[in-house]
Amino acid sequence: MAYLELPDGVPLYYEDTGTGPAVILLHGWTMNSTFFQANTGPLAQANRVVTVDFRGHGNSGKTDAGHSLHQYAHDVRALIDHLDLDDVCLVGWSMGTAVILSYIREYGTEKLRSVSFVDQSPRFLDAAEWDFPLMGSYSITDLAVFAQTVRHSRPTVIKPFIASCFAEEPDQATTDAIYAETTKTHTRSALDIWFDMAYADFRPMLHEVSVPALLVYGEHSKVFPGDLGGWLAEQLPNAEVARFDNSGHAPFAEEPERFNTVLGDFLASS
Repeated sequence: MAYLELPDGVPLYYEDTGTGPAVILLHGWTMNSTFFQANTGPLAQANRVVTVDFRGHGNSGKTDAGHSLHQYAHDVRALIDHLDLDDVCLVGWSMGTAVILSYIREYGTEKLRSVSFVDQSPRFLDAAEWDFPLMGSYSITDLAVFAQTVRHSRPTVIKPFIASCFAEEPDQATTDAIYAETTKTHTRSALDIWFDMAYADFRPMLHEVSVPALLVYGEHSKVFPGDLGGWLAEQLPNAEVARFDNSGHAPFAEEPERFNTVLGDFLASS
């Protein structure tokens, strides 16, 4: 177990395994690095694999401050600098992709050799002529109702959300175990970063993602239905799409062997 003390004193938990080209795996909202347990070992056979818990998540320090994509991106850069990494591939699942885009908006592609987006949209909220909002339709009213339910009855909304992340709904014991991990993020912190992510719109800056990009999207995603990967490939300067036929929102967990192979090949070639 390793911790980096961030400039504001928050301890950031990370794990660093393997040798070779560096790849950092960035988890989703209220999740943590344990969700990549089926990926780190195989990927570490040929790469230096770093996993991290965002502030307020998992084993990292719990703080009321800094729960924004902007700050999470700064924290990732602090970790890169602390480990003296260069030519890094950032792999972001869900919110992790939003952090990558925030990193590029702040730093450009400095210290990056490539990126991988795993089932995430550049805009959550509905908009005119926008086909890929959260859940296929997500209004400001939906956001407000979701937030109030999280505040006052968190499991009644988060457990169904967890179940919807998979092409095949997991059994109750699995859903409960995942939910238990998500409770390591305090409700206030979870909502702060959720609102920041919900109101973000990264579409105008997608052209700035100039490094090679691997777009990993589940064909049965209920979280972001439709051919979002195909749309993104048309916006990014240098992107390829890997479609996972038996996955929803979490291809790395639903089809881990194929994910590890596809990502491993991309890391070797980019």
